[in-house]
Amino acid sequence: MVKQNSNTREKRLADLKIQAQKLRAQLAEMNKAPRPNEPIYIQVEKTQAHFSKVRNPNGPDDFGLGKYLLMVEVTAGMAPLYVPTSIASGRKSTGFIYHIEGTAGATAIASITCRGEGIATVTSGSISYSKIPAGKTAMFKILAEVTGALGKTYKVVVSRINYKLNPNDLRYKKFLTEASTEVLKFR
Repeated sequence: MVKQNSNTREKRLADLKIQAQKLRAQLAEMNKAPRPNEPIYIQVEKTQAHFSKVRNPNGPDDFGLGKYLLMVEVTAGMAPLYVPTSIASGRKSTGFIYHIEGTAGATAIASITCRGEGIATVTSGSISYSKIPAGKTAMFKILAEVTGALGKTYKVVVSRINYKLNPNDLRYKKFLTEASTEVLKFR
């Protein structure tokens, strides 16, 4: 009787593992494509963070420099998207809005590039947009350098993406998101 219960449990556990694997595959497939009623869909493709200690030649306080990489896929739904190819920590006319989360104050500089099949650059006034055709995906590569205190932790968080369905629209549409890098301890 004990052997039968053990075999039954093992079979049930194997069945549950197969079911969980199928559900994970279905979830991954659902997350790949934008839903038809949504104009934009994003997915974090890759994140990396590296730290280096910097000696201060003008004083006793050394500091840390964190280099962060965040690669974000942006997919257009049923209509083309125009995303400003820019990143800022303020409320400027920019595509990606980011901030630094950490256990102490820090300063940062960031840059962004975009690539992808069928992606075009459109300039309207002084703003450069990445035009993402309907159903296509663009890869935005965000590089940030954060200067902060030793012994503290920091991460880069993209909290919003501004976009337009037409570059001549006066207002941006906002996609609120929480795309972030890994937390990095400045040692």
